[in-house]
Amino acid sequence: MDFRQIEAFIYVVRYKSFSKAADAVFLTQPTISAHISSLENELGTKLIDRSGKEVLPTKAGKLFYDYAVNLINVRDNAVFHLSEFSKKIEGKVELAASTVPGQYLMPELMTGFIRDYPSISFSVLQLDSKQVIDEILEKNFELGIVGTKVDIAKLQYHFLTEDRLVLAAPNNRKFGSIEADTIPFCLVEGENFIYRESGSGTRQEFEKILTKNGIHSKAVRMSVQLNSIDAIKQSVSIGLGVSIMSLISIEDYVRFGLIKAFNIEGIDLRRSIYAVTHKNRPLSPVNSAFLEYIMAYYK
Repeated sequence: MDFRQIEAFIYVVRYKSFSKAADAVFLTQPTISAHISSLENELGTKLIDRSGKEVLPTKAGKLFYDYAVNLINVRDNAVFHLSEFSKKIEGKVELAASTVPGQYLMPELMTGFIRDYPSISFSVLQLDSKQVIDEILEKNFELGIVGTKVDIAKLQYHFLTEDRLVLAAPNNRKFGSIEADTIPFCLVEGENFIYRESGSGTRQEFEKILTKNGIHSKAVRMSVQLNSIDAIKQSVSIGLGVSIMSLISIEDYVRFGLIKAFNIEGIDLRRSIYAVTHKNRPLSPVNSAFLEYIMAYYK
């Protein structure tokens, strides 16, 4: 058994695909398949079920997965601590990030971290907040960044920063003439709302805010659901409806006069951005170093 076989197994389980696993570790698919077969032969049991559309671990594979991750982490810890003698830290930061943090916060964070540690690389999977949390719970990723908090005992949240949500409205006859930064909610009660998918942190936080402020969900007419920030911005700009969006995600459209951004009177639309980890899974050295970096960055 060698580390290449173990890493191949971890990535196949994580991505549920031999081809995606091969892309992640820059190997060919036949090489990944060979590593898995060699590992199964050495252990004397099947680890991967190849019979369905998705590639899934067998019962033995599920049992071996935690051991495999721990073996890789022990190796990485040894390399990490030995590297301190040469002041050189190497490795790959692997994390899952929800849409807004992944698209608008991660580029700056990665730039700063790579500036400090040039030998570090990144692999970031962008999902919605619910999917990120599921990936952490399933131990496919050690570290996630999300825009909402789901209280689950197995999870630990690390506050990073605040994000300001706003009402994004078209710059048309109705909204274009409004000079105030804040408008009453009654002004948008009859508008078509464009929502993100149900797992979106932005949507979940807005629904929590409505409940907290005693506004019935029927007061908001959801006419369109889209899972792309760019598609929502374009839809708002041409007058399809209004939406609750992160201010940082629409700053370009606001700057060019394509969208108007408003606060809603009497409603606090701020939400928190968190790093999320599994309480029962230690972080690899590079993921731990990145978590320390981003927490210090925002403090």
